[in-house]
Formats: sequence, structure tokens, C-alpha cells
Amino acid sequence: MKYNIGANLKVSPNQKSGEKVNVCTRISAEASRIGLEMSPESEAYATLAVDRILKLAVDNSASDIHLERHPQGISIRMRIGGRLIDYGTIVDGSKTFVLARIKALASLVTYRVDKPQEGRMVFPNGIEARVSTLPTLHGERAVIRVAARQTVEYFPSQLGLPNFAIEALMSGLELSSGVILFTGVAGAGKTTCAYASLRWLVQSVSPARSIVSLEDPIEAEIRGVSQSQISTATGYCWSDGLKAILRQDAEVLLIGEIRDAETAKLVFQAAMTGQLVISTMHARTVSDALRRLLDMQVPVHHLYSCLEFLCCQKLDPVVATDSVAAAEPRRLRVELLPRIESELAQAIMAGAGSREIELAARMLGMTSWDVQ
Repeated sequence: MKYNIGANLKVSPNQKSGEKVNVCTRISAEASRIGLEMSPESEAYATLAVDRILKLAVDNSASDIHLERHPQGISIRMRIGGRLIDYGTIVDGSKTFVLARIKALASLVTYRVDKPQEGRMVFPNGIEARVSTLPTLHGERAVIRVAARQTVEYFPSQLGLPNFAIEALMSGLELSSGVILFTGVAGAGKTTCAYASLRWLVQSVSPARSIVSLEDPIEAEIRGVSQSQISTATGYCWSDGLKAILRQDAEVLLIGEIRDAETAKLVFQAAMTGQLVISTMHARTVSDALRRLLDMQVPVHHLYSCLEFLCCQKLDPVVATDSVAAAEPRRLRVELLPRIESELAQAIMAGAGSREIELAARMLGMTSWDVQ
């Protein structure tokens, strides 16, 4: 029996002359072959199926893999360029099980299907991924977040930002204290911008600063930065890690992501006590990012005093035409927050919603632009 689950499934942006097949349709059509040439009776079924699914994700630069059990089998979806693509459904093995194989690779308890679990796995090519499971109506759902291993060492001038945005970022990075915050959706390049900022600090600022990072996972090694990785298996969490590195005489901190209220408060407290903190956070817009920080109980005066740079990176849909390849379904758009003052400060202090905050920011000159 030939095992070829997804072996040749590689999305190509090249279309034949006159062909207008949407790339999402192309992916789904090709992916419908997944599992057809593999026997579920084989004891190697789950192992080989998972290997092919992971290879498919890497080949197509997927940021997330969604697998969920249904009465018909296991549905497979992948997030590519910010868009969730349906890859069809495969049957589960009769002797070995696909989700159990993924849980084993992530060092999770395979027989516990009644509670959520989180773990970490490493792809055959060395790429790390976070794995989370969730009990659902028909079994379990697993989501694999793939770490985008960086191979190009970007600097701020190479991020595609206009000159005024680069100048604003540089001005913030030259400060001895404050918060530099990159926000946006998954796959929009938040970590790329944060790493570019660190590289510039290491190579361009004199005298040299003590720089420490706290990440989950470490996506690229940066010379001159002491990088520490979160480990949920050992109980090494964001808040504990941040408290520890504050005792490491660090002048610049990279906190990989603000995920909860405790981390948000510690980030701004560190800025208030003299550290420059670079971080990222999930948010759809600049105003949503501010509103989320307020909901995390970050004091308004901390935002006013410490937030030196805030941008949001969004993936907007692109309408495919004859001159726009369907393989590029999203366009990167960036918003830059102006300095918090006047109407914007009043809106924040009054506890306004995202819409009111956005209107006040635009009155102060908040701009957005497409990254080329």
C-alpha cells in the first residue's frame, strides 16, 4: 500500500494562462485526496497521517492547524495568510488514532479526552509548535500553533514602513524606559517587528544595553540578547518569568506576548521603574488594543506616561483580479497610534469603547498604510 497523504500538496501561485481558479478552491480540491491511499487498518496509519499533515502545513506556510473529530471523521483546516482553509476530512485509524498521535508528540496524556491540555512539539525539520486540545461534542479538537522560524534577519528599515513610522519607532527605541507595543492578528508580523527592534538596539545603540527576552517559543536566536523560553510543563509561566528577569539588571526587555492582566500590569510597571519593554499583543485595531489594555486593568496614567509606540498590523482581504494572483489573498495594513493627548486621553480616561477611541485617535492624526 502506498502512503502518500498530502505528499504532493504544495500551493503554487502560478496559474495557467486564462485560469482563474481561486487558490482556496485549488487547495481544497487537492486536499480531498488526503487519506484515500492509506489503509486505516494499518498500525502506522496515525503516525504517517500526522507526518503528512505536518509536512503539508510547513510546505504551505500555515500558522495554525485545526483538527476536529466529527461523526464522519477528522476535519483538517489550516490558517494560511490569515485565512482559514478547509482541507477536507480524513477517517481516523482503527488501531491507532490521529489526535492521540499528536498528543503523544506534545507529551500530553493521550487517554484524557475529558479536559483541555496544552503542550509543545517539534516538527521533523526542527520547527516548534504549541498544541492545545479541547473536549467537544464528538470527541476532541486540537489546534497546533506553528512557530514561524525566522531565516531573514530584518531591521526596522526593512519592514516596509514609511519614514515617519520608522522615525517614531526609532525615537521610542532610543528611550531608556517606556513600552513599545506591536499588535495585530496571527501571522501579521508582530514578532518580526519586535525582533527587528532588538537587532537595531544590539547593533546601533552605544553604550551597549543589557537585553533579556521572555518568549514562547523562541523563534530566532538574536546575538547580544539573553533569551529565555516559557515552559508550561515545568510551571515556568509569563508572570513568573517576568518577575525573575526584573531582577536580572536588564535595561531592555522583550516580552513575547501580553496574554493576561497580570502580565500587562507587570509590563507597564517595569516601564514605570525604568526599563524599556518591547512586546506584542493580539488585537484587530489600535483602538481595540487600547481597550483591551484598559480591560486588563492597566491604569490610564500608565498608558499616558509609558506607551511610547503602538502599531497594529492587519490582514485585509484582496479582491482577486486578472492582475492579482489568488495566492495572495490578504494585504498587510498597518495603523500607527499618535501620542496620547487631548481628546484621545479624555476618551481613554472616560472608559470609552473601541469606536470612540478610534474616532479620537483619527482626530489626532492616526494614519494607516499598506505595506509593500
